Amino acid sequence: MDYSVTNANYERVVAVMNKFMKERYSNVCSCPRCVNDITAIALNYLPPHYYVNREEKRELGPPWVMVETAVVEAIDRVTEYPNHSNDRQPAHSRTSPAVLS
Repeated sequence: MDYSVTNANYERVVAVMNKFMKERYSNVCSCPRCVNDITAIALNYLPPHYYVNREEKRELGPPWVMVETAVVEAIDRVTEYPNHSNDRQPAHSRTSPAVLS
């Protein structure tokens, strides 16, 4: 059996980011650079939580609200300071307030 180390937060961050980018932030740039910047920044906001080949299906990592907050902060940061010119997409702004459930 091969073993690998995985960050438990990665899949959670990507899932929350994809949901928020579709529902709340649909006009935010979704180019590969911005999406990867959002992912990296959100992961850096969260405490690391690594595991080796998880067998059981239990929740790992911080509470979902922490992941949601990290993703919102990362989206806001990348929206304000994108790593490319703003001519790729019209105005970077939120479609709705950042209310976490």
